[in-house]
Amino acid sequence: MLINKRKVICLLAITFLLKFGLAFYSTRLLFSNYPEIQLGVIAVDSGDTFSYLGAIDNLIETGEYFFWISPEKKVYAGRMPHYGAIYFVLRQFFDQAVAYDAYVLLQIFADSLATVVFALLCFEIFRKRSAFWVGFTVHLCSLNFILFSVQLWTESLSLSFAVFFAYFSHRFWAEAEWKNAVWAAVFLALMTSLKPYFVLIYPIFLISVFINLDKNQKALVRRQVLVTVGRTALLGLPLALLLAPWVARNLVVLDRFIPTQQDFYAGYDYSQAHLAFVEFVSSWGASSVPWDANDAGCYFLLVKGKTCDYVLPERALTNGYSREEVERVRSEFLNLQVNYSPEVDSKVAAEFLNLSRIYRLEQPFNYHIGARLFYFEKLFFVSYRYRFPFFKHSEHYWMLQSLFGFTQVAIRFVLLFIGALGLINLALRARISFIFIFIPLLISISFVELRTTERRYVEPVYVFLLIGIVGVMGSFGQIFKRQWGKYFPADIKSETN
Repeated sequence: MLINKRKVICLLAITFLLKFGLAFYSTRLLFSNYPEIQLGVIAVDSGDTFSYLGAIDNLIETGEYFFWISPEKKVYAGRMPHYGAIYFVLRQFFDQAVAYDAYVLLQIFADSLATVVFALLCFEIFRKRSAFWVGFTVHLCSLNFILFSVQLWTESLSLSFAVFFAYFSHRFWAEAEWKNAVWAAVFLALMTSLKPYFVLIYPIFLISVFINLDKNQKALVRRQVLVTVGRTALLGLPLALLLAPWVARNLVVLDRFIPTQQDFYAGYDYSQAHLAFVEFVSSWGASSVPWDANDAGCYFLLVKGKTCDYVLPERALTNGYSREEVERVRSEFLNLQVNYSPEVDSKVAAEFLNLSRIYRLEQPFNYHIGARLFYFEKLFFVSYRYRFPFFKHSEHYWMLQSLFGFTQVAIRFVLLFIGALGLINLALRARISFIFIFIPLLISISFVELRTTERRYVEPVYVFLLIGIVGVMGSFGQIFKRQWGKYFPADIKSETN
């Protein structure tokens, strides 16, 4: 055995203290600049917290599960209640602020456990004690994970569950023990209940399980195939059990079959013009989120207190319309955001859609290829300030924060390129299942196709890329060891000791 239980508990405790210290320091920096996002001593409002946990507060206060999207509109099936279930239990014992902080502590603990489990996964793959510590270190140093844990939304827990899923998936692939497939299915179901897009992983996972169950059979007969298919299908049961109460509730309360959420936007109230605006800017690879001061979202959307440095680029234009025409539609859209009118909404939506149509017809390469390259860049090539609470205008700013931020971005670039190569190499050498390549590839392609710039959606990709980095570091370690042995043979080293 690699380490005994006492050492595991000790390592977990040390990891938790390290992560808690970083989380506490990060929240001090955040709250000093944005006090409005403080929900507790350490809990941070994610911007979507109201839809996840506000619905639970309404359930406690009114007996109905919903969140307010506007003073006049309730959303009854916008978010699934699974993330809020833990908060519901905490609220039975604590007030709101304490429950928020307790939930954050739980997320930090889950992230700490994920770090230790990731180290165990690396040991299982490479069968070396050094791989355990390298895996532990690279996961611990990927501090983007811990910065999610102070925010009250589904990101942190889903990343922790992704590590647990990867661990049990590999154990099943390596040993074909059924209990490991069941545990992998449980954690995949939990991931999907938090973030429905993880349902995309199910076909890959179930196919890999089927292949692994069958690979040692010399002759397949109909009964064996049916038994294998049946056992594989059982792995969908954890997800079915998690979703069944939610589906039943929606059938009874709303008289609708809603397995996850009521629509793609989780009930958030976007006008026709807003959706058409998203279609237009996505035609040429721009972002529609309002908080990025260097992209199109802040230019077309009104956000109180936000400055915008964006200038419409030449690639957004084509022969079929002028810059002046885009500015005219933008002006109408800005006015609509102040004084809403259904008639104006339809008119502006039609104008945005017409601009999108013209661009698609006149710039097919930019629309189909160029825009996707821009989205890949936006998803994976991040600024050192991304998610790190380092603000040059802050009284708490010092140069080492920028150095720290640059280091973290460098780690992510190394992960993206070298980690991907390492992952492929491990799969080709049959050290890991090809599922570890297909899953990050599927997630990446899906969100590039959806033309989104929400980088949090692709964070699970880095869980798998970290495995590739450990493999590459192990290969360099072997090369160094061989070279060291060449110049300093064992007998010479023993004489010098």
